[in-house]
Amino acid sequence: MLIQYRVQWWTYVVVSFVGLLILAPFAWMVSTALMTTAQTLQVPPNIIPSPATLDGTREVFNRLPFAILLYNTVAVSIGRVICTIIICSMAAYALAIIKVPGAKFILLVILALIMVPGDIFIIPSYSIITSMRLTDTLVALALPSLFDVFGVFLLYQFFRGVPKELIEAARIDGASHLRILATIVVPIARSGIISLAILTTLAEWKELLWPIVVNRSIDKMTLGPGLALLRGEYTTDWNVLMAAGVLAALPMVIIFLILQKRFIASFARSGLK
Repeated sequence: MLIQYRVQWWTYVVVSFVGLLILAPFAWMVSTALMTTAQTLQVPPNIIPSPATLDGTREVFNRLPFAILLYNTVAVSIGRVICTIIICSMAAYALAIIKVPGAKFILLVILALIMVPGDIFIIPSYSIITSMRLTDTLVALALPSLFDVFGVFLLYQFFRGVPKELIEAARIDGASHLRILATIVVPIARSGIISLAILTTLAEWKELLWPIVVNRSIDKMTLGPGLALLRGEYTTDWNVLMAAGVLAALPMVIIFLILQKRFIASFARSGLK
């Protein structure tokens, strides 16, 4: 028997208010991107551009090699997503399915590492990348982040829900662990894989500090540090900067809108808050 809950009117009010608060900064960014430099300096500021112009967008391509930055970001994101999914899937499979000795202790260490800020690993990561002579390369941008402790924990939650009967049947048929992972566990946990892919892509898309530390050439940068170059030492053309921000955020918005149902459903099933 299904129990239907009646949503109160104030629920819609609260949700609408919170939604407007979340969308307001993005709307302001889009509005500023459509203004001229003079309009961005008006006091009091205008909310609606009058008239709207794409001068800021054209100036982005004049000041930055935006196509190269976008290509680098996409290439690094794809490589990082593929490697992260492979590594995290194997680690989560070992903890949830094989249950290697000390699995509980390893899981506690993973939970502890989730709480540690990633910036403290920049110096040792830079030392390792330098010793491998990979500085100023695209490989250096993704290599230190291939193992994601949160990704292991996320997939661990999904892999625990795989029916044990399927695993045992596959073992009786002589299937190896790698085959079980690829043909049984991963298809069942595909929602978690998609969520990890989105989160990993988003993390790489907004990365700022590490690319600046490890790379020096503009043609080896990603969108994050590339957009930071638009800030002037004394003055900043905010319409150009906001136009670049809109262009950089647009792919992530499109990806999320396409995969939002799977993304939300995956977290609901995993029990994460």
